[in-house]
Amino acid sequence: MVAVNDLYVVRLSVPGGVPLDELGSAGRDEDDDQEPDVKTTFAHFGLAYYQASVLEHEIVNILAMHRLVAARQDAEQLLSDPWDDKLKSTMGALVKQLEAYTQADPELAADLVEAIQLRNHLAHSFWRDRADGFCTEDGRARMIADLIEARKHFQDVDQRLTATIGTAALRQWGVTPAVVDAWYHDMLGRVERGELNVPLSTVQSARQDMLSRATEQTS
Repeated sequence: MVAVNDLYVVRLSVPGGVPLDELGSAGRDEDDDQEPDVKTTFAHFGLAYYQASVLEHEIVNILAMHRLVAARQDAEQLLSDPWDDKLKSTMGALVKQLEAYTQADPELAADLVEAIQLRNHLAHSFWRDRADGFCTEDGRARMIADLIEARKHFQDVDQRLTATIGTAALRQWGVTPAVVDAWYHDMLGRVERGELNVPLSTVQSARQDMLSRATEQTS
């Protein structure tokens, strides 16, 4: 594994790239106050992308819970963990699967599509498109503003999705604390017997998430 100091940020009009520990410091005094601006840009990017991941996992939670309840209603024995199955899909595929539950809210459906586009932009072209701007204070300020707007969009869509489809749907699907515990103990036994190769932390996290929602619905 390479050290952080050996990684390079490319396409910044500096031959050979710039080492991360030198980025923003070349050609100026150490007391110059621009370096925090560089670090702040990185921080805002991390926050925005993190919030996109939170939204993605909420979609996974909704789809996995629906799969779990459907299997329970049909007396079907699941051969794999629904969370593990859904996490293998791209965010675009997950949103496509979610369309059946967002038809009643076209605005939310459209905002989910926009969230995919924003997330893909962050992952694939954000830094490339702003390579020149990243070299200037004004350019970084614009990048930070864009990242804040992206993060707010991810947060807003996540909150609305949770309120209108995620938590609210549990009662309709019959998910109670007793149902959650029954699923948890079944999954725990299958993992311990080696029937499922799923980290216990994943199962425990899913249990805690469903319990908090089911408790909210019955409180």
